[in-house]
Amino acid sequence: MFERCHSTLEIAHLLRDLYGLPVRLLAGRPMVTTGSVLGAIVMPPELGREVLASLGHAQAAPVVADPGERSWTFLVTPPIPTRPVEVSVRHRLAGHHVTVVPGGHHILLPTTDSPQGRHWANEPASGPLHMPPRQAVLDTVHQITTQPATP
Repeated sequence: MFERCHSTLEIAHLLRDLYGLPVRLLAGRPMVTTGSVLGAIVMPPELGREVLASLGHAQAAPVVADPGERSWTFLVTPPIPTRPVEVSVRHRLAGHHVTVVPGGHHILLPTTDSPQGRHWANEPASGPLHMPPRQAVLDTVHQITTQPATP
């Protein structure tokens, strides 16, 4: 998808035009800022795959994988009105290496299709940006992480 882009500015325009992402360049890198329009939840890829499968097609989330796929970042719709995640929930999530990114933080976006760089683990659909609600992803994480292990 990025093969026709010759600069990060072209990549930012592509991401904005193709997916409706509110992209800005920061130090020459395409990124979005968490806040009232977009939220983010970071988790290990193994858990992320299960969450994506459980969410299904109807609530598919755009997911950014970092280089080497050490973590996945789910882009989500924040709650309205904006409210922080309860401390007890954050502690439970932390036990599974899941972090809800607070507002005002920058999320770097893909600039390559290669797994050696930041890339889409789950590419958003073209057109207006659709993201699952933050709570739907958190509920899915809770459901998966509280299920008894299968033998």
